[in-house]
Parts: sequence; structure tokens; C-alpha cells
Amino acid sequence: MKFQLLIVGLCISIAGIAQPTFHNTYDLTNGAGENAFKVFPVGDGVYVDCGTYCNEDFKYCPILFKINNYGDSLWHRVYNYDVEDYTIFDYSIDSNEEFMYACGRLTIEDKLPFIAKMDKWGDTLWLKTYYAPFWDSAVEIEQDNDGNLIAAVQGGSFGGFSDCTVIKTDGEGEMLWSTTIEDSIDYATVGQLAILNDGSIMLTFYSGIDWAASGRAYHVAKLSSDGEVEWVRTYDEVDRSHDYPALIASYPDGGFVTGWAFDTIGQPMLFPNAGPLLRRYDSDGEILWEYKYLYRRGPEPRNITIANNGDIIMCGKSKRVGNSIEDSDRAWMARVSGDGELIWKRYYQGLYLPSDTWPFNAVAETSDGGIIACSFMQDLGVTPIPDPDVWLVKTDADGCITPGCQDSILYVSVEEIPGTGETALREVFFKAYPNPARGPIQMEFLNAIRYEEPELRLFNLQGQQVLHQRLQRGAKSAELSTSGLPGGLYILQYTSAGRVLQQEKVVKVE
Repeated sequence: MKFQLLIVGLCISIAGIAQPTFHNTYDLTNGAGENAFKVFPVGDGVYVDCGTYCNEDFKYCPILFKINNYGDSLWHRVYNYDVEDYTIFDYSIDSNEEFMYACGRLTIEDKLPFIAKMDKWGDTLWLKTYYAPFWDSAVEIEQDNDGNLIAAVQGGSFGGFSDCTVIKTDGEGEMLWSTTIEDSIDYATVGQLAILNDGSIMLTFYSGIDWAASGRAYHVAKLSSDGEVEWVRTYDEVDRSHDYPALIASYPDGGFVTGWAFDTIGQPMLFPNAGPLLRRYDSDGEILWEYKYLYRRGPEPRNITIANNGDIIMCGKSKRVGNSIEDSDRAWMARVSGDGELIWKRYYQGLYLPSDTWPFNAVAETSDGGIIACSFMQDLGVTPIPDPDVWLVKTDADGCITPGCQDSILYVSVEEIPGTGETALREVFFKAYPNPARGPIQMEFLNAIRYEEPELRLFNLQGQQVLHQRLQRGAKSAELSTSGLPGGLYILQYTSAGRVLQQEKVVKVE
């Protein structure tokens, strides 16, 4: 599958810097299939942590991929070492952007966590492994203000126990200390790390009753810069298992924010409706505010980041509600203010096979104030053999690919438009039903209306306007009466200040 590019619009940031936007797919290994897990913006572009199965034995190989700020592929490097397993879970970019530090798992005869230092081209300068009984993987890494490296290590024995350890090394990977989070929790799984401005270390993790537990609890541990555990606190417990991480990010002015999933309806015998739960804390772990997204099949959180202005940006996937295209799984992003107020939420979906839309795995603010999210996309309507490709979406600060988007869902595809070299995109604001209709047409907007002067207009096939109805900003539904209209085919338009946003064919039945 060849490289495909669509620059959909050019938006202007609040700082007056042009923000190029795009949705791109990248076939990095010519058919092996890839996924993108994390994004790391730097001044001249974005590093992307990817992975692929690199041979017929389904051996996993990590990929480091770099694009420029316009989405152009610069280079990628596949790491295929002669070991049983070599996995990179996370990177940290040095403050001068000359080096990167990777962490992961190396398996020869036993699993060993490692830290590697790389130059800005992805060449490995050194790699060091760390051993203690039952240590398996280094899954998160951060660099503190002194240039030391902090890594979170997952360890344990399958079916027996699992625990979380924090290690600190100097800038050359020499161990300074290690601390295992000791408490009554037997089955703990590492979430994310954050370094506060005073040098203290925050670790989120989740736990179950046992390795096959149906319940889950979310925890935060605080360690001093010397590795002393200051406190471990349990903030939430749920009755059923959620396959979602425990997220954390630090504020430059102090304190931190956590994010995880909660059941939005709490009804037994139903699939968990996992909505995001955000909390902001002071540096002592006292809750300042919380934000919950209360909605059936709420969007599940996968990653959070703090923007330069203190807003929280999060991403994940919103689960299917019904069987129509609009009700299928969607990738999702949202922005919440530093005071816990929702600013916007956006949905992004595969155009031809939306049920195969995968979540955004990670999100980050780019150097121009835009937002980039990563995942993979496979359009089975285009290629009969599954071949997932890296999918990157670059938006402006408002989550828009198309200029000025406000309340739409963006449907994207890897299908190339003939003769253009571009890929397909459709912006959808509403669904209308029943269609055909004998009576009134019900309008359901996929997000609350935010455009100025919103209206519905109905035209016959002669181009004559037969109905006109003004809408209210903030509305999520409307009813369009067709009383007195003859049967036949009509064109329904949703407009803002005279500009057509979406147009659909509807049928009136006598």
C-alpha cells in the first residue's frame, strides 16, 4: 500500500502560527502491518513509537518513525535484534532534543527490563539491562530536571502476583536506587509516571483481586526524589474489569491530574460503559476537582497530556451503540480546561468500515499549538487482505482537521481518490430518520449544535425550497414536519449562516 497524504486545511493558532492539519496513513514495512502507540513532538516534527510483526513467526519488532510538522515521512528505523523478544514501551526526549531514551523488555533466556540511549536519528548509543527477581519490563520512562532517568518496572509471576517498581538511574543508565511499591496489593499493574516540579515522582497503577479479577482499583503512589515512598492512596474501586490504563500528567505550576475509566451507568449484566474520569490534585494528592463524562457507551480514555496553557487533552475510543454507521466505534479526542470544564470533544471514524475504527492510543500537543494523535487504520473495503497501517491525525488546537469544525464527526479513509493522490474525508453532523418517512423526520445531531445561525432547509428536485426551520444552538435533536408535502425525493441541508455543512437525500412516502 503506497503512502497517502491529505492536507485537509490550514488553521491559525491563537499565537498566529500556521497549524497544518492532516490525516495520513503510512505503510512502513510494505505489508507486514503496523500500529502507532505514542507520539513525541519536537521542534521540527514528531517521533512516533510504532511496532510490527516483522517475520513469518510473528516476532515483534519496534519501529521508531519520524515525520515533519506537515506529516511528511522523514525516516523510520525497524529494530530487529537477534533475541527472543525486544520490545520498546516508551521514550523520553532529552530537553535539548539531541537524544532519546527508550525503555522496554529484552528476552534472551529471561525477561529483563532495559533502558537505551539513542541519538536523534534512532541509532542506539548504549543499552543497559537491570535485574532483580521477577523484574520483567520497563514500561514508562521520564527524565527529571537533573538529567536523571526514572523508569517504572512491571514485575511478577503469572497467576501468582504482580507488582510495580520505580528505578532511578543517572543520565548514562547507572542505577541510583530502586523502590518497589509495598502494600497489601498483590496484583498491581503499572500505569504512568509523572515528575513534579519539586522532583518528586508520581506513579499511577491499577490492581485486581487476582490476575483474573473482575474488579479493579486505581491507585497513586508518591515517591521522593531519593526513592522514599511518601504515600500510596486508593482513589477508586470498580466492580468489573476495565482494560484501560491508569493515567497521570504533571502541571508545571504544581500538582497533577489523573485519568481512568468508570462505569457510566452501573447496570449489572451489561458491557461496561467506560467514560473518562479526570481529577486534578495538589502535590499532596488532595482532590481539587473532578470531571466525569456521563453518557451511555461513554468514550474510554487511553491517554492524557497537559497543554502549554494548562488544558487537559485526552483521547481513546467511543464504543458502538447501535448498528448504523454513525453508531459504530469511533476514535475520540477531547479538551478540558484546567478548571475541569469541557471545551470540546471530537470523533473520528473510518469511512468504509467504521466498525474497524481503532482508538487513538496517544495524544500530544505539537510545537505549533496543534494536536497529534496516533493509532492504525485498515480499510477492508479497499484492500481484501488485512494490512494495518500507521494512522496519524494532526488537528488544530480545537481538534479540527477541516477549518472551523465544531460539531461534526470526521469520517476518514485510506482509499485514494482517483487521479488526486489524496484520501477521502467526509464531515457528518446529523442523521435523519425514518428515511423513507411518512410523517415528520427526526434529526439527531452527533454533537450539540455550536455553529452560528443553524438552519434546516428542504428542497425538491426542481431546486425549490419547500421547508425552512431555524435551530437552536446547543440542541442535539430536532423534528422536521413534512405535513402537506407530496411524496417523492427531497434534498435536506443543514446550514450555518447560509453555508451548507451537510446535505442528504430523504424520501417522503404518501
